[in-house]
Amino acid sequence: MTKLLSTFDATDNSAFQQNRLLFSWLCDEQQRATLYRELLHSPRVLAFTSRADTKARASDPGDSQYHQTVYLLTQRAHIEQALTDTASFSNSPYLALGSGTFMLGLDKDQPTPATDEHKAQRQFAMSAFKYDDRTIAALSALAYQAAAVLPLKTREFDLAYLSEQAALRFVGFLFGFAQSDVGLLEQTMRMAYNGMSYQMFARHFVANPLAVPQASGAMGMLLVRVGQLIDQYQQAIGKKEQDDVAALQLELKELQTFAFPPQGVQLLKDFEPILPRLARTAAQYSGTELAAIVVGSIAGIIGNVQASVSIAISQFFTLGQMPLAQAAALRAAQNPTDAGALSSLILEALRLQPPAPFLPRRVLKDNPFGDADGVRVPAGSLVILAVGAATRDDGQPHPHEFRPTATQDDPLLFGGDPRDHLHQCLGKYIAMPLVAQVVQQVLLLPGLAQTLDPTTGEPNRLQKHWGFNCSSFPLQFTVDKRVIQQSLNVVMEIKKPLAVHAEALKQIIVYGAPRIELRLQQARHVHFAFFEFLENDSKLVLHTIFDGDFDAYIEHFALQIGPLFDLLFEHIEHAPPLPVAEFPKEFIDAIRLHNKAPAGRYFYSAYPLRTVADIVASPEVR
Repeated sequence: MTKLLSTFDATDNSAFQQNRLLFSWLCDEQQRATLYRELLHSPRVLAFTSRADTKARASDPGDSQYHQTVYLLTQRAHIEQALTDTASFSNSPYLALGSGTFMLGLDKDQPTPATDEHKAQRQFAMSAFKYDDRTIAALSALAYQAAAVLPLKTREFDLAYLSEQAALRFVGFLFGFAQSDVGLLEQTMRMAYNGMSYQMFARHFVANPLAVPQASGAMGMLLVRVGQLIDQYQQAIGKKEQDDVAALQLELKELQTFAFPPQGVQLLKDFEPILPRLARTAAQYSGTELAAIVVGSIAGIIGNVQASVSIAISQFFTLGQMPLAQAAALRAAQNPTDAGALSSLILEALRLQPPAPFLPRRVLKDNPFGDADGVRVPAGSLVILAVGAATRDDGQPHPHEFRPTATQDDPLLFGGDPRDHLHQCLGKYIAMPLVAQVVQQVLLLPGLAQTLDPTTGEPNRLQKHWGFNCSSFPLQFTVDKRVIQQSLNVVMEIKKPLAVHAEALKQIIVYGAPRIELRLQQARHVHFAFFEFLENDSKLVLHTIFDGDFDAYIEHFALQIGPLFDLLFEHIEHAPPLPVAEFPKEFIDAIRLHNKAPAGRYFYSAYPLRTVADIVASPEVR
């Protein structure tokens, strides 16, 4: 017997120990892959004891019962059966999230009366949310551009956060939210996706009774806002609503008239967002029904985009595919019609680690798989579909390895052709183009690399909460290839009595100005510099905009204008050792300690790659 399974089946293992082992393996990408390889090599339905209540919701009748047996499905045939055989499997595990027709993970149903409503809703959403490829690509480009403004102002950034922000901006544009709704979307969708991952998977291994109620509450908050917007789009009643609609129309016009480089074409000039489109055409549904369809769809889009981007880049690093992926990204940037190679690499990475790795189903009939390797699955039990195992069980050579020349699009990831495949998903039309755009732009960042753990020196890996939703992936890049200028805002507390020391500082600045001016001109790396007194002359602030490395910049002034800083620091609390020319490192540390980053780390430069030396040498300045 293979290693992990023999450990799992050890006779001295309790049900609790098996539960802990399985959870640890499924939460770790490498261990999960090993487990899938073993289960597919020796086909088996893996039964384990869950820690979850048998009741879908606490309010359901009957007594709570724990320690139910749950079954992990890894074979593709079993998973496809669970996705299609609605007489034997149901979506009831989603009930706790607020609806038995929750759209995330729901697939093509057999035509039975019980599923007609769900089928109609899904078909309606697939039709209402469909846009041409050019529109989705344009919205994706704008979403990334907006999302990248703040995260990429510094050398280190969190890819999970950047991709989440791109998804939030994209959803805002696509559905017709106000720009001010981004904060609401962020707050509610984080709780919603956390609740989804708990309900779909983690509840069988950990206890977090607040996760699902918080998710339901968050989705309820967003549902209220979506319903409000639909009502406003249908008929604005009252002055405030009319003003809100006017503001929404102004934001839409800004989107429609955006001129995309390099030709300045208005690719979105005829774009109409989903919410006003629904308000105008969806007479068969009430506003509340429409809001429920929209909210369920949004949660899936944002979570899947964040996960897909993070996983793809992580896989490129981990599996040594970064040079190949970066070359494909460059070709796609130079010629958008050549983007297929990059998309294939992304899908291959996601085949090995799908963004939604687990889907739940409840069994309606006894033993739906027959006698599966001696394991009988009774009616009423839960099964977990291990999507990442099914995508490895594809009948192709080397299923557990990254296949760089693979071109097959596994429909279990983002859905297939609606005419002939069991799995349908909005991601194929909406999420995947945004994923490709964000991955492409990140791959093009100069000097892209993983950050290192300061304790171990090992690269920081993608972090996943419960092995499901991506929470953090710290990366770094050569930021001065995008923006050379940096800001310095040193806030220094003036000694008491304030009147005496503040006046002395003002005099020092006045008579020291000529020397400062000379040294700044000679340095040729400072764009702007000035002092400011704040809070009734209780604080002195030094503002500068400079080129290059922080330490080198500060040390230069420690050596060049040290005597002036010696005079200034005589009137400043918590001053570094003096004279600063003899203690340049301590001076740097003191300046760094008192330096305040711009609010929200937002810093704009009209000429991000122009140094002072470039500007001074330009013909206009000469």
